[in-house]
Amino acid sequence: MSITKSTTARYGGAEKAQQTSAVSKDAPDRFNVKMVRNVLLVWLDRNIDENKDDCKNTIIQLRRSVHNIKTFSDSDECVHFLTDIYSGKVIMIISGAFCQQTVPLIHHIAQLHSVFLFCTNKIEHEQWIKAWPKINGIFTEISPICEALKKAVHQWEQNTSSISFMNTSGDVSKKKLDQLDCSFMYTQILKEVLLTIELEQEHIKEFTDYCQEQFANNDYDLDTISELEGKYRDHTPVWWYTSDCFLYSMLNQALRLMDVDIIMKMGFFISDLHRHIALIHSQQLDGHNSGTSFTLYRGQGLSKNDFNQLTKTSRVG
Repeated sequence: MSITKSTTARYGGAEKAQQTSAVSKDAPDRFNVKMVRNVLLVWLDRNIDENKDDCKNTIIQLRRSVHNIKTFSDSDECVHFLTDIYSGKVIMIISGAFCQQTVPLIHHIAQLHSVFLFCTNKIEHEQWIKAWPKINGIFTEISPICEALKKAVHQWEQNTSSISFMNTSGDVSKKKLDQLDCSFMYTQILKEVLLTIELEQEHIKEFTDYCQEQFANNDYDLDTISELEGKYRDHTPVWWYTSDCFLYSMLNQALRLMDVDIIMKMGFFISDLHRHIALIHSQQLDGHNSGTSFTLYRGQGLSKNDFNQLTKTSRVG
């Protein structure tokens, strides 16, 4: 593939993202500081014992859908942890023994996105859960939960892409720069800086080392790091970005939070991705359709604040 060679042959780095459950109960907010993925899975079940093989195997399955996992066997500790989370999004798995007493205590938490009820008796819970819309279903096996988690995380990752709003009524050329969202301007400046730096193999190694340190206890993520290290040149940057791996969510999370440290560590990938998209755009135009435009549509969920801002922007002018 000529595109791959022209855009990725300079690098061979890799990465893997994930914040594991190695978070102190006494300082749950630390999870928010270095949460390089958007979603945290909290699993509450009094029978959880991570030293047992069946529990370990279940966590391995869950991590194929949600890489950040925190487990609890005590309901009070779990509620305390959830009330101290201020960023990212939480998805929960709650056992039947805890659900009726815990859901009313946590349902109002803004960061809580979805709840999956894991029990042996679906009929027992079918009526009361109708009053709690964040409960996404009742499950008696772990495999369907993993599939539902994968879909929920994918949708959430799409909906957390940063959006900037600017009124475009009237003469756009006369709009002042201070009308642009600050995060949008910072992102543009960072992009220009990254594109002027001649990135070398050492930058990729720094990124890989960082990820291995962050996710040292997660075999699934470490395997992904090794795969990216060995096969980065085998695919285009767009392929990596759209594939089922950490890069999409990690990059979007860093841009959404303007985490300059992670953005700089991912500089090699951002640079490659930008140049690859520019190359594809040039090839699509092919020198003949430079004056032709076409419309693309992309669905995305919005928070109430973003929707209100969009509504206000459309009304200006």
